[in-house]
Amino acid sequence: MRIFEALLLGLIVLLASASTSFGADDGSDVSTLTVSGTGEAAADADIVTIVLGVETRSESAAEAVGDNARIMADAIEALKAAGVSEEEIKTSRFSIYPTRDWIDGRLSETVIFQVTNQVTATWDLSDGLEVGALIDAAVGAGANTVESVTFGLRDPSPVQEEALVEAVVDAMGKAGVISQAAGVSLGRILSISESGSAPIPMAESRAYLAADASAMTPIVPGDVKVTATVTITYEIMTGVATPPD
Repeated sequence: MRIFEALLLGLIVLLASASTSFGADDGSDVSTLTVSGTGEAAADADIVTIVLGVETRSESAAEAVGDNARIMADAIEALKAAGVSEEEIKTSRFSIYPTRDWIDGRLSETVIFQVTNQVTATWDLSDGLEVGALIDAAVGAGANTVESVTFGLRDPSPVQEEALVEAVVDAMGKAGVISQAAGVSLGRILSISESGSAPIPMAESRAYLAADASAMTPIVPGDVKVTATVTITYEIMTGVATPPD
């Protein structure tokens, strides 16, 4: 019977939502209180990732592919010349898409092949490489799309742990307030589960166009936030504490 109750309790914890629940354990003499807490931590970004690409169009698929390959090769060489290592540059997308243009409200009979090639480049901010300068170098070599610029962490573990601690403290604080208001006492902790604490990559929102062709595109790095959610289930004893007036 106790094994069944333990399994049932585990399922209840796994299915628990972010809301607070309070009640008896399926008709047994064990009452429980389940609370969820959230925590957040932040750290300065130490890596940056850019996704940029080349788009070419031609009535000939082979010509569009050839032009694209040449321009992308130049853009990759520009990134490497600016300081990004070859190991940190990866192809992330390649596609050939036939399309037709709209002319005077009608779909053209001519098929245009659009070739898209994107690469993802990642490097440490401690390397001293200017994000804007690297983008400008790639664009100057022929890249004509910048999909995204995001900042992150090489090792998010310390920040994740900090967020988890904050989440546990938050959950325990809620349990104390609820139990006091309900006139019960908290007993042993029956289970603790966490719902994830993945870092949230910061998309660059402060990328500005240069005032003139000779100026560098300003990119301002920031911090990376990590959030965590923890659910704790307590055993509670009724009729022990007195709720506050």
